[in-house]
Amino acid sequence: MNKQLRLPGIVFGCVFLVGYLLNAIIIDDNKVGFIQGLYTPTQLSLIVAAGLFFLSASKSPLRWIQPAIFLLLAPIPIIQQPENIYGLGFYIMGILLTERAGFFLKHRAIKIFVMIGYLLMIEIVAVIVLNTKNPIQDVLAPTFYIIAFGLFLWVLYRNQLVVIMREPRPKLSLTEKGISPAERTFVLETLKGKSQKEIAVDFDLSESTIRNTLARSYKKLGVEDRVGLAVLGERFEVVE
Repeated sequence: MNKQLRLPGIVFGCVFLVGYLLNAIIIDDNKVGFIQGLYTPTQLSLIVAAGLFFLSASKSPLRWIQPAIFLLLAPIPIIQQPENIYGLGFYIMGILLTERAGFFLKHRAIKIFVMIGYLLMIEIVAVIVLNTKNPIQDVLAPTFYIIAFGLFLWVLYRNQLVVIMREPRPKLSLTEKGISPAERTFVLETLKGKSQKEIAVDFDLSESTIRNTLARSYKKLGVEDRVGLAVLGERFEVVE
């Protein structure tokens, strides 16, 4: 299992378990009774969620349970009250855990738009279910806020978001290709855009030494020259 999800599973399991006990105390104060309060639908949902979190922390194939719980919980408070902050909080935690689970490694842009569409759909359903007096206004208000907030993030963090939404490139290990330490150094410097002359100056070597070393590297990598190496660098994340 993704080790990053083990700790969240344990933490959220404990949080839901504590919430279960605290809620039982609150119900007892409302004269429902402590024992009866342990078996209400809300209480049972909390204890089931806690158990699922603990289970997902220990079983690798069940790691998807963690984001699923939050994404499935998000509509409940939103439908009860469209502007409810709890629903948005559940949604954000679900998205963060989904990212940690590796959901966005492929087809990233499409999945991000699907997740945004899911939130907007919840808002629309909430207005329909509540049958409010101004349904168009009640749908447009949170929808406008979400879109405006997204544009705000895009303006501030445009470059970072482009990197996040870009599909990750497969890694190409120079060591696995039989490239020597010196050859790896010169290949990586070339990928940074440095010329053979600049590399020679930086490492206090002759330009012919750099040229011959790179020629051997190109052959091992199956490219003709630095142009071919640049194309390789676009297709792969070249690492030592």
